[in-house]
Amino acid sequence: MSEKMALGAWAQRDEAAREMERRLGLRAERDEPLASHTTMRVGGPADLLVTVKDRFALRGIVRLATSRGWPLLVLGRGSNVVVSDRGVRGIVVLNRSAASEVDAASGEMRLDSGVPMARAATLAADAGLTGMEFALAIPGNIGGAVWANAGAHGAEIADVLRSATILRPDGSEEEVAAASLAFSYRDSQLKHAAGAGSVVLGASFALRHDEPALIKERLEEIRTWRREHQPLGVPSAGSVFRNPPGSLSAGALIEAVGLKGRNIGGAEISLLHANWILNRGGATANDVRALHDLCISEVQRSAGVHLESEIVFIGDDAPTSRS
Repeated sequence: MSEKMALGAWAQRDEAAREMERRLGLRAERDEPLASHTTMRVGGPADLLVTVKDRFALRGIVRLATSRGWPLLVLGRGSNVVVSDRGVRGIVVLNRSAASEVDAASGEMRLDSGVPMARAATLAADAGLTGMEFALAIPGNIGGAVWANAGAHGAEIADVLRSATILRPDGSEEEVAAASLAFSYRDSQLKHAAGAGSVVLGASFALRHDEPALIKERLEEIRTWRREHQPLGVPSAGSVFRNPPGSLSAGALIEAVGLKGRNIGGAEISLLHANWILNRGGATANDVRALHDLCISEVQRSAGVHLESEIVFIGDDAPTSRS
C-alpha cells in the first residue's frame, strides 16, 4: 500500500475542491508531493494544493476555508520550512500573488505578499532606491519575510517596513503599521498567539534614494559573499538556527562540536557553512529533523547554549520509515 493511501485522504477533500472551483475558479491538485515546492526538496503530499496568482484569490480562499473550518496552510517559495514526510492534511495554498508598485519619487514600494524577496531587491534598485539590498540574500516571499522579520547582511524587514496588509481570522482586513507588529530578531507578533491565523496580503516599504551604481555595487557584493560563504545550488532550507546572543554564531557553535559534514541518510550538515543542512540526494524530512535535533543536543551539552530553530517543521510529523 502506498504512503498516500495508508494516510487516508482528508474527509472533506472532494467537497472543498468542488467548492473552491465553483466559488473562486481555483482548481486543486490532489495528493501533490510538496517536495517539489520547497527549497529543501523533502515533504509528502498535500491533500489539496492550490495556486493563487493575485490578492483577490488569496483573500477569497482564506476566507472560504475559515468559514468552512477547513485546515489551510499558505506556503510561499517553500524556503525556511521542512515539510513532513507524511505531508500536510487539508489545503496548501501556493502564494504567487505578485503585484508590485514602486513610487520612485516618494521612495515607497508596495508589494503583494507573493513577491520574491530577491525581486523586491531588484525592483528597488531599478528605481534608484536603497534599503532593500539585503533582500537579495533571502529566498522567500514578502509575506513570509514580514511574518519572520527576515534579515541578512546587517539589515531586516523591520528596518524598512512601513505597514502590512493583514487578513485576520475573522475575515477582516487591516492595514497595520510596522511599529504595531512587535518586531524583534527573526520574530514578529504574527508568529505568536496575537497573530495566529492571520495572513499577510501585502506590504509597504519606505526606502531612500541613492546612486543606482552604488546600489548595484552593494547587490553584487552580496551576490559574491553568498557564493563564497553559502552552499548555493544544493537543496536546503537556508539557515537552520537563529544566532544566539553572544560572540559565537550558530554555525560556529555547531562546527565547534565537530558536526560539520555529519550525515544522516541523505541529509548533511554543510562543510561550507555549519548552520545549513543540505539534501545531498534522497534525504527525508526525518533525516533533516534528526540532524537538526543532534545539533541542538550537542551544542547544549558542550557549550550550554540552546539553539533556537529558524526553520519551521510543518505537517504531520509522525515518524516514517526510510524503507
